[in-house]
Amino acid sequence: MFTTKTVIQPAVWLGCLNCYNSGRLVGAWFPCDMIEEVTLADVHGGAEHVHPDCEEVLALDTEYLPDGVGEIDQLAAAAWGELFVEVGSDRWEELLAWYEKCSPSQDVNGVPSAEDFNECAQGCWDSFREFIESWADDCGMFYGWPEEAVTYFDWDKYERDARYDFTVVDSPNAGVFIFRNC
Repeated sequence: MFTTKTVIQPAVWLGCLNCYNSGRLVGAWFPCDMIEEVTLADVHGGAEHVHPDCEEVLALDTEYLPDGVGEIDQLAAAAWGELFVEVGSDRWEELLAWYEKCSPSQDVNGVPSAEDFNECAQGCWDSFREFIESWADDCGMFYGWPEEAVTYFDWDKYERDARYDFTVVDSPNAGVFIFRNC
């Protein structure tokens, strides 16, 4: 079977604020992890198109950033780019889900820390039940129990009670993302 994986990379549409205020929409899409290298000439499509009053750019649109992140400046876009590099493209959707559902603390640019994310994120699982059974096994919950006693364990009640300690978010591809309530 042939499958393709969509590459997800946060990007912003940087526009020249002076041109925008003058009624001209001038700008282009740039990936956040390379935003620090973008110049006014890049935004204008060449140095010959930069007017003397052009000094400031603003991200007027975003792609693969959390819902609610609207117009941001180049510095904030760069901070999201750094986070993307630190977390990695394979975990970016998980980070977006965590940001949108768990309301983490943010720095001055509105960006959460990768350390907080890594502390809370438990990965992507087929179901919460699969996660909780693995978690119970990994922490040795049944160590020393007679096998017969384990068979009488009420997994439904345990799963229900464990949901108070975790946030479960549907993954866009399949399964669920699990986050420990930090």
